[in-house]
Amino acid sequence: MVTDEKLTRRKDSAVDIPASSRDSSKKAARHRGAEMQRARRVVLRPIGYPFRLPNDPKVSDLRIDNQELFADYAREQWGGSVVRNGMYLFDRYVMPDFAFRVVVVEPEESIITRDTEIVVEQSSTLPAPSSKYHLSDIVGHDEVKRKCRLILRYLKDPEFFGEWAPKALLFHGPPGTGKTMTARALATEASAEIIMAKAPDLIGLHVGDGGRRIASLFEEARANAPSIVFVDELDAIGITRSFQSIRGDVSEVVTALISELDRTGEINGVVVIGATNALGLIDPAVRGRFDVLFEFKLPTRQERLEILEMYSSRLPIPLRVDLELVASMTEGLSGRDLRERILKEAFHVAVSRGLPEIPARLVHEIVENVRRRSTPDYTI
Repeated sequence: MVTDEKLTRRKDSAVDIPASSRDSSKKAARHRGAEMQRARRVVLRPIGYPFRLPNDPKVSDLRIDNQELFADYAREQWGGSVVRNGMYLFDRYVMPDFAFRVVVVEPEESIITRDTEIVVEQSSTLPAPSSKYHLSDIVGHDEVKRKCRLILRYLKDPEFFGEWAPKALLFHGPPGTGKTMTARALATEASAEIIMAKAPDLIGLHVGDGGRRIASLFEEARANAPSIVFVDELDAIGITRSFQSIRGDVSEVVTALISELDRTGEINGVVVIGATNALGLIDPAVRGRFDVLFEFKLPTRQERLEILEMYSSRLPIPLRVDLELVASMTEGLSGRDLRERILKEAFHVAVSRGLPEIPARLVHEIVENVRRRSTPDYTI
C-alpha cells in the first residue's frame, strides 16, 4: 500500500521542482513534515541551456540590467521552492529552460519567500576567442572588398551616415567562394559582434517558433551594437511567394524577417548580411530590403594559384608539386574546394600511407578524381 508520505515526498534531485503553492506562510514552509527555514539570501550563477539544436539563435549569455527587478522576477516564479547549494533553477518565462545554479543559500536548504534577497553572480570569464579573419586574408573579390570599406566606415561611425546608412547587404554566388569568411572579416575589422544563423534553422516546429527565433536574433544584435547579423542560406526562407503558399511555416518566417529588416533602418550600428547560392529564388519583397548586392565569383587562375600558395604554406608536411600547373587544372573549383577537396585530401592520403611529403603524382590523382565528378551548376 502506498502511503500519503510517499505520494507527497519530493524527489531528492539537484533540479528544482517548484512547489505548487507560492504562499510564504508557515503551512507552505513545511517540507517532509518539518517546518523549513526561510532563505535570507540566495546567489545564482547563470549556466545556460541544457541543450540546443545546432545553430539555434537563442541568446546564450545573460545581462542583468537591474538586480532589484530581477530579484522580484525570481521571487515570483521560484517562491515556495526549497533551495540548497549546488542545485539548479530553470527560468520559465523570459528565457525558458535557461539554468541558474545556486552557489550560495543562507541558511542551507531553506525556502524562497517574498522576503528573500536574490542576487545574480556576474561571470568573470570571457568567451573563448573564435577564428579571426581580415579582408587581407581573402584572395580576389577586389570589388567586394572595396564595397566592404563602406560598411566598415558605417559600423565605426554610424552617426556620419544618418538616414543614408547601408543597413542590409546580400552576398550571392557559388558555395565556397568566401561569403561567410568575408562577413567574419568585416566583424573583426569593425570590432563588431557577429551573430550567425542558418536560415533553415530559423524555421520552427510549431506556429510562432520561426517568428520568435527571428526576433531573438535581431534583439541580440541590437543589444550588442555595433553588430552584424549573418543569415546564411537565405533562399531557404526568402523564397518566392508561390513557394511560400505551399509552406506556411516559411511564410511566417519571411514576414518576421521583412519586419525586422524594416526595423533595422531605424537603429544605428546594426548591419544585416544575407547569403545565398540561388539569387533567383529570393522573393522580390525580401530582395528589395537589401541595399547592396555583393557578387562572389569563382576564382580566376591567378586567384587559384594565390589560394593554393596560401593554404599549402600551412601544411604540416612539404608539398612537392607545381602549384601553377594545379591552378590551371582546377578551373571551376572554389577556394573551399581547393582547400578541402585538393590540399586537405592530399595531406590525409599522404599521412595514411606513411609518406613524409605530398608527392606531385598524388595531387594530380586527386585533381583528376575531383574533375571527373559532376559539378552542379549553382546559377539559377
